[in-house]
Amino acid sequence: MTMPDDAQSRPMFRIRNLHKSYGSLEVLKGVSLDVRPGEVMVIVGPSGSGKSTMLRCLNFLEEYEKGEVYFDGGLVGYVDGAGGRRVRDRERNIAEMRAHMGMVFQHFHLWPHKTVLQNVIEGLIVVKKTDRAVAMARGLEVLRLVGLEEKRDAYPNLLSGGQMQRAAIARALAMEPKAMLFDEPTSSLDPELVGEVLDVMRSLARNAESLSHGTTMVVVTHEMGFAREVADRVVMMDGGVIVEEGPPEQILRNPTHPRTRAFISKVLH
Repeated sequence: MTMPDDAQSRPMFRIRNLHKSYGSLEVLKGVSLDVRPGEVMVIVGPSGSGKSTMLRCLNFLEEYEKGEVYFDGGLVGYVDGAGGRRVRDRERNIAEMRAHMGMVFQHFHLWPHKTVLQNVIEGLIVVKKTDRAVAMARGLEVLRLVGLEEKRDAYPNLLSGGQMQRAAIARALAMEPKAMLFDEPTSSLDPELVGEVLDVMRSLARNAESLSHGTTMVVVTHEMGFAREVADRVVMMDGGVIVEEGPPEQILRNPTHPRTRAFISKVLH
């Protein structure tokens, strides 16, 4: 299923009336949101607000029960079955869709028995069937982007947490995704290592000409400084819904919703 809108004007992500529950717990209660191509969107909110669940629905790591998520014009995770009933898409098609989204998690999920470069190029070789020499050149390119070229032959157990997260970002970038999704990428790091990861993310957001793909980014984070400096738009979630959205200057300095004001006052003081 595809959206009828023009490919050049359509959102990179179009989310409509998104619902997700775990048993009797309703986590997402009708979220609707567009993410424009090239936009850097930062999603904030208290723990349990549904922001990470929404992010994981974008690449169907979480199977949503109601509503739609469209990515680059195509419905994510489902197809029309018999009688117009929606059914889960084939795993091959879901994997193909995910290959166009880079996902960076709280934890790094690097293969401990592979070097940094081997971790970065694995997806290119296995998923995209890229020639090994071409994959290695691409791997070195993205390692330079994240400042890890000198660690290409190191194993993950010899890296700091910040270096491992930068390697995970490089692995996602190597696939030349249309969009990058970040799920609280600094939350598991020691405080002194947070800055190096945020610096890489700032560079990605600001330097589209350094990359061979778009820089659409959706970032779930508690790092308000990053949101203020880099975001095109900040979305505030609470209780499974979007309560406010707008430019960072508005949301972080002059929010209109009482729940946003209460949250911002806590995290900025």
